[in-house]
Amino acid sequence: MSGDDHDDLHLDLHRAVDELGKYAIVINVKSEDGVSKADVLRFVNHIMKRSVQVCMENGADIVGHVKSFVWSSEGNIMGSIVDAAQEEVAFKDALPVESLKEFEFTMHVIVHGIWDDVVRGLTRSILDEVFADYDMDFEIVDDHYEVEKGMDHH
Repeated sequence: MSGDDHDDLHLDLHRAVDELGKYAIVINVKSEDGVSKADVLRFVNHIMKRSVQVCMENGADIVGHVKSFVWSSEGNIMGSIVDAAQEEVAFKDALPVESLKEFEFTMHVIVHGIWDDVVRGLTRSILDEVFADYDMDFEIVDDHYEVEKGMDHH
């Protein structure tokens, strides 16, 4: 067995044990006119719920945890989903201003039943759809999923 075959088998064994798909994305968000805090909260709820929905529609059977962070120089907002049936994102709001012109949005998606690359593809596939509902431009600045770093821990 070659080294690459061994690494692939080892990664498959890890996945068979945890069966979790994990993905994290970092997005820079800008709006020339500014986005109200209410719309930022609505956006976070929308993108997180839509990510869960598309994962559940494509093979995930339970949500491990989906969390997000809105970071700005003015403050931050954290969001959390722990159940696919959760009606609204649970927020921890530490943003004392009523609008933002730019912020960094980070979202971590952990679901059971589909692999990391599938979670990544599904999450990225909803971005244009979600952002179309808001007066905001976005740029993906980073993303992380197990396929790229699966063997790094060895």
